[in-house]
Amino acid sequence: LSPLLKSFISTGFLGAFTTFSTFSYENLLLLQSGSCFHFALNIILNVFLCLFAAWLGFIIFK
Repeated sequence: LSPLLKSFISTGFLGAFTTFSTFSYENLLLLQSGSCFHFALNIILNVFLCLFAAWLGFIIFK
């Protein structure tokens, strides 16, 4: 693999890994603090908005 491709792949992987880690950590903190409503709301909105953004991207760039 070229150095540019290696850099692109590793940056994408590490970026995704840290994003998911932050998402998990924040949800764990909400759950541990007893904020069950905010915990559930955070998960639902994150998943829904990500899927909506992906769908919108498909529609716009179709």
